[in-house]
Amino acid sequence: MLDQFNKMTDIDLLLWNKVKSGDTEAYELLFRKYYPSLCLFAKRYVNDIDTAREVIQDLFIYLWEQRKELTVRQSFKSYVFRAAQYNCIRRKENDRKTGVPMYILPETTYEDVTFYNNLEYAELKEKIMESIDMLPEQCQKVFRLSRFEQLKYSEIALQMGISVKTVETQISKAMKIIQQSIEDFFI
Repeated sequence: MLDQFNKMTDIDLLLWNKVKSGDTEAYELLFRKYYPSLCLFAKRYVNDIDTAREVIQDLFIYLWEQRKELTVRQSFKSYVFRAAQYNCIRRKENDRKTGVPMYILPETTYEDVTFYNNLEYAELKEKIMESIDMLPEQCQKVFRLSRFEQLKYSEIALQMGISVKTVETQISKAMKIIQQSIEDFFI
């Protein structure tokens, strides 16, 4: 499990290094990966989803503008979550000092429920895709042919030159690994 975390961290750091050299696609990948979870995280501090979004958008603008000066050494994820926490606290303090009240939404609104559902779906999908990427090569190929290309077990067996029983075993193995990964994620 630690190896999987390190590989994810390495990918994020690789993307960050590309961002530092001006790669907008790498920046967009990091934004898409972290924006939903950072907004949810920020909402815990500022109690308002719109304010949380503003704080996180400001954070990403800052990251882009200061990309050449910023150094992220070990974990991009840890860095942005710490920065988000700091920015939320600073925002709350500034609002308190200037007398501008934080707009507080009711605990659950339709927008929040939709946002949380989309966020949970996005996080779950991301975790599943990461789990699939970590499968052994043959297992991964069998699983992708079955789930993404909708091939029957017999078609997969014929295409890969393996038995239908081997296909069944590989699918079962993949499902167990993915399920365990998802359980670890939610714990």
